[in-house]
Amino acid sequence: MDVSTARGVPASLPLLVLRSCSCRFAAYYWMGFLAGLAAVDHLTVGRALAAVPMWLAFCVGTESVNRIADREADVINRPERTALCEAIGWRRLTRIAVGAWLVFAASGAALFALDPEPAFAAMIVVDIAIAIGYSIGPAFKRHRVLALLVLVLPLILPMVTGWATAPDADALGSPVLPAAAVLATFSLGLAGIKDITDVAGDRLLGYSSLWLTVVGFGRGAAVYALVVAPFALDAVFVVLHLLPVASLAVTPCVVVSAYVVRGASAAESTEERSVAREVMHSYTFLFLAAYLLAAMASPGMAAVAALGACHWLLASRRLHWAPAITRAQLHRWAKTVVPSSRGGTVERV
Repeated sequence: MDVSTARGVPASLPLLVLRSCSCRFAAYYWMGFLAGLAAVDHLTVGRALAAVPMWLAFCVGTESVNRIADREADVINRPERTALCEAIGWRRLTRIAVGAWLVFAASGAALFALDPEPAFAAMIVVDIAIAIGYSIGPAFKRHRVLALLVLVLPLILPMVTGWATAPDADALGSPVLPAAAVLATFSLGLAGIKDITDVAGDRLLGYSSLWLTVVGFGRGAAVYALVVAPFALDAVFVVLHLLPVASLAVTPCVVVSAYVVRGASAAESTEERSVAREVMHSYTFLFLAAYLLAAMASPGMAAVAALGACHWLLASRRLHWAPAITRAQLHRWAKTVVPSSRGGTVERV
């Protein structure tokens, strides 16, 4: 892989860092944080702008630590990403990781100065501890159950962190915790799909995916139950008046979720698995944006969702370590979700 001119873009150090550290995921964190601010009426243009470097640093810090921890496995699982890291240099990447966490902490301190709430300071510490602990130290990712549970946190911790800038019990009870519960349940049903491309490298580290094990043992019904669960939970919260009726707008997505799982379980070749994983990531982002907007509808959140989507699309196409999905690949993926196209292979889930 030629990292110097990938996609016609000179591979300067900032571009290498952004691409190798999956900077598109900063949109997850930024949107969630601003949704938490919106829940306590703290969403302003100033805070939204201040949150950009904060959550970009969080993303780079999280992903760079993950790259360093997965250095051995990624030689097999992600050689193209490893090439980017080697172009940066592992020692330099370590310094970048430290710098990113210092930027995140400093940004948090600046916001704390505006809103000196102990709960916010505590959430900053929790954010850092869990993000780093996922890859090193406790290394939650090496534990089958903990790995799956921790993978739901990117969808909910930033929102709780935003709420903590002006902690309010009423806002926590509605809509923050109900929305967080729906998003966490949604993630549980899909997050394990990321492991379908990493089996060989993970085996070297003695790790096996709980999600893949459930699928492999023919427990597909359990996976599909998790697929349906967030939509059922959302409906319950609406009935209890803990979430607005507008949040039900995402209910048709249950069909998409089922197809995403079906496509992942039917994927056989390396390319199919990579596409299935990418479909999952993009769908998860789109669902997150749509759900946050539906659950906390306002002009401000509409702008947040639109800007987050722009970042995701641009970063996925220009600033990601893997090529964007082509129409031809997406068309082939769509065929895998049709039972007749694989002679029943999708029945594994």
